[in-house]
Amino acid sequence: MTSIGTARHFQPHGTPGHVCRDHNRAVLAPAVAVEALRQGLGPDLTDAQLDQCAEIAERNPLSDTSRAAVRTALEPALSVRNSPAAVHHRLFTLPPGHPLRVRIGDTECFLVPIPITL
Repeated sequence: MTSIGTARHFQPHGTPGHVCRDHNRAVLAPAVAVEALRQGLGPDLTDAQLDQCAEIAERNPLSDTSRAAVRTALEPALSVRNSPAAVHHRLFTLPPGHPLRVRIGDTECFLVPIPITL
């Protein structure tokens, strides 16, 4: 499996801790969500199922915030069938580090919000 890389390898030295945690969560959540999708699970999966998916994805035990990020990533994909208002709401109310599942044509992918430090 490939990865965007952790904050340590991507963010500049001195980046605030909360930015690094959001970055790492944004990378971790899709990896675990893909395992859940392979098992036919959705955003209502149990903590035990989440833990199993994290283990399969070779990720550390999940914090409550990371669990929420995975559940967000498992919500139904946005597509051109959604209203602009629905897309705007989902996109601009995402908590930091929470990926958004989208469908573009026949392909589903995750929009992964990697924070930047300017």
